[in-house]
Order: sequence, then structure tokens, then C-alpha cells
Amino acid sequence: MTGQPRWIAVGQFTRMREFTRRDVDRWAEWGRHADPLFSSYNPTAMTGPMRDAWFDDLVHRQGQLPYAIEDLDRRLVGRLFLRHVRQREGTSVLGIDLDAQYLGRGLGTDALRAFLGYYFGAAHFSKMYLSVAAFNERARRSYDRCGFQEFSSHWQTFKSDAQVLHDPRYAEIRHLFRRSAEGVETLMYDMVARSPLRRWSEPVRAALRRQGR
Repeated sequence: MTGQPRWIAVGQFTRMREFTRRDVDRWAEWGRHADPLFSSYNPTAMTGPMRDAWFDDLVHRQGQLPYAIEDLDRRLVGRLFLRHVRQREGTSVLGIDLDAQYLGRGLGTDALRAFLGYYFGAAHFSKMYLSVAAFNERARRSYDRCGFQEFSSHWQTFKSDAQVLHDPRYAEIRHLFRRSAEGVETLMYDMVARSPLRRWSEPVRAALRRQGR
């Protein structure tokens, strides 16, 4: 009899645990995005040995902390990664993606809200950073709901099968892309979420200092 995994975060519709090598195989079976604008989010085609090497590189060389997002039926519906983890400062950079078949159901928002409770609670982090493409309105709305705030922006090389500078389908968002010496770039918004406890405690500490305590 197989025991239940150790869930590190539980939402209303999703549960999260550590991402394992077996999950790489499950990720490879995900559906593909119909819109070529999101083609970079499709699973990477890899052989078995390549998957082994990909997972080993992710965890050991890059030092990322990967997590699996499952629905209540134990289907792998998403992945979440913590990159550039700085334990001393209590910060990291978020990466998250979902199976294209499960987009638009609120699963990403549900999972991220649950994970933030763990992140700022038991894991003792103080800030989480992320960068989101300006054209990805669904993701931006989700981050807004989860308490992230925009603080900066930058341009980043855009890797996609979409011909964003020429295809009429993308006329309304074309201003969010530009051509550079490296190719096509897209506008990215930088966002941050802060620990609710630390947001509350700073004004309290300031008040105590004013009172000479």
C-alpha cells in the first residue's frame, strides 16, 4: 500500500508536494497550448536519459526547489519552482506553470495562495519575487489576487513560435514587443509579495522606537 505524500500546502482545489523525477515523465504528457504565443510553456521533448539529466541539473547544479501541484484527483496540473533561493535574506524568485488543459479554472491561483501560506509561514521566507510577461493577462490577474505588487519592469528575449511582429492576431499587444540585436523582446513586469507578518511588524517596531522602547 502506497502512503500519502507529504503535502506542504493544501488549497481548496489543489495540493502541493516536492517535485520528483517521476513527475518529469508526468509533465511530458501535458497538453500543448493552442496559441503559439504560449509555445514556450509546452513540455520539452526529451528521452529518458535527457529527463534524468534535466532533473539532476535543475536540483543540483541550479539549486532550484521544485514542487508539484496536484488536483484533488492526484493529477499533476502544475509545477512551481523557487529559483535564486537566498535563505539568509529570506527571498527567492518564483516560477510556475500549468498544464494547458487546466488553465482558466482558478487552480493556479488556488495553489499559489496555499503555497504562500507555507512560504511565509513554516518555510520562514520574507519576500517572493517574480517576473511576468505583460501580454500574459491571465497570469497577471492571478498574481494580483495573491497579493503581488509591481515594482519595476524590463525587456527580455522572447522565445515562441508566434510571429508577434507580423501576425494580425497580435496587433493589439504588439506594443509589448520590440526587435533587438538578440531578436524579439517582450516587456516584463517585476513583482514582489511580502510576508504579512513582516508588513505588520515594521510599523509596530517603528512606533516602539518613537516611544523609546
